[in-house]
Amino acid sequence: MLSDHDVSVDELFATGATFTLVAWGFAYLYVFVQALVPGSFTAAVAADNDRTWMELLFLSFTTMSSTGLSDIVPVTSWGRSVVMLEQLAGVGYVAMVVSRLVGLTVTKRSSS
Repeated sequence: MLSDHDVSVDELFATGATFTLVAWGFAYLYVFVQALVPGSFTAAVAADNDRTWMELLFLSFTTMSSTGLSDIVPVTSWGRSVVMLEQLAGVGYVAMVVSRLVGLTVTKRSSS
């Protein structure tokens, strides 16, 4: 995707698929952190229980997209560290990939 200089529908689908893949990867990392350090994540509902896969996936997507709508909160240093890494990955993803696609689209239209 990064070596191609033409923006097609495939690149747009690849952008969404890559975002989803990274978000799922971080959700699995959250599961690992929760197993390693129990109680790493709390929530508004059933705060003392371990978080489910769907709750951690929701945390991952809201963190990666920078919407911050999650009611799941990291409360240990391990949980917070992984959330900070995902925040950087989300901002970096938007900065690098999406801006590149927009830049190629604008360049293509101005040269035509």
